[in-house]
Amino acid sequence: MTRDNNAAKAAIARQTQNLAGEMARINKALFEKPELCYQETFAAGLLCEKLTGEGFVVRAPLAGLSTAFAASRKGTGGKGPKIALIAEYDALPQIGHACGHSLIAATAFGAAAAIARATPDHPGTLMVIGTPAEEGGGGKVKMIEEGVFKGVDAAIMVHPSNKTRVVARMFAVTEQVFTFTGKAAHAAAFPYKGVNALDAGVLFYNAVSTMRQQLKEEARVHGIFTHGGDAPNIIPERVEMAFYIRALDRDYFREVIAKVRQCAQGAAKAAGCKVTIKQRGMVYEPFYPSHPMGRAFRENMAIIRAKEDGFSETEEIGSSDIGNLSQVVPSLHPEYAIGGVEDINHSRNFLAAVMSKKGAVAAMDMTKAMAMTVYDLLVNPRLMAETKRAFKGAGAK
Repeated sequence: MTRDNNAAKAAIARQTQNLAGEMARINKALFEKPELCYQETFAAGLLCEKLTGEGFVVRAPLAGLSTAFAASRKGTGGKGPKIALIAEYDALPQIGHACGHSLIAATAFGAAAAIARATPDHPGTLMVIGTPAEEGGGGKVKMIEEGVFKGVDAAIMVHPSNKTRVVARMFAVTEQVFTFTGKAAHAAAFPYKGVNALDAGVLFYNAVSTMRQQLKEEARVHGIFTHGGDAPNIIPERVEMAFYIRALDRDYFREVIAKVRQCAQGAAKAAGCKVTIKQRGMVYEPFYPSHPMGRAFRENMAIIRAKEDGFSETEEIGSSDIGNLSQVVPSLHPEYAIGGVEDINHSRNFLAAVMSKKGAVAAMDMTKAMAMTVYDLLVNPRLMAETKRAFKGAGAK
């Protein structure tokens, strides 16, 4: 690292700190007005307004989505890569911003504004891409399909969590709905006239439970009965079940889906029922993190004396539509602890941590590290080339 880079990063850190109040106000505004997926009008509008004020050119709406946007700012340093900071801002039903998306939006703004203020002479293009509906709506999937990320060289965001970890994997996930159809009959007088769809559902559930023993540790299959019949004295003619299927590897993910479907078809045949299988919502692909970006991020954490918690890449992981993005653009998704280890995402404790002093301090540290990493990608051709080589080597599409 040159002295100029050291000076630039110090300036970025100072500007990030200067933006602490504005980041806190964004977090608070979104937190107090949570909006569900594809309804984030206030959040998207606020971010677009703030980024415009920092000299970014904003395109909104985007990709046919009323709450998606892209804000860009070209540096004065000539040609270079296009690096995107990812903003999420949708909330959860009933429990609001208990996944911390209000903080994600604030940190994306803070990092972008700090770079723009501290190093306006950077090469390349700095972007903030607003991606709605991460909580099941697949906003990034739709934006990928509409070509929003074409020409983007790398993407990064930081996500509040119960742990601090730079590089982690994420499961692919799909929701599959299984509807078993039999024949109703009086359960006491004419049971032999009926075809019991609940029997098929129970057989299916047990078949999946038995199958789990033969699955690789990287896979997850979990489901529920959403409709089990209408009354105890009626042979159930329709039973509906919903299952989530997850895996870390894209090909094995498809294999597990086929196995679960075979269990349903076998159970239906055994009970004399019919079964229909439908996919509900978007398929989230596995997240493949960029290790070169991760190394740069760790180096920048060391500069500000921030530390990881020692979790492996596959401990306590979930799923996100950033997995789909990681298939088309080198991506990084560090986590940072805003509370204790027991303050887990989607809980009331985590909701409180989103607005806590500890959360604000942790968000500031990770915003600084993210901004400095984006700066590295903009000014360091070797890092960008290594990032692209590793991306191709990971087998991404």
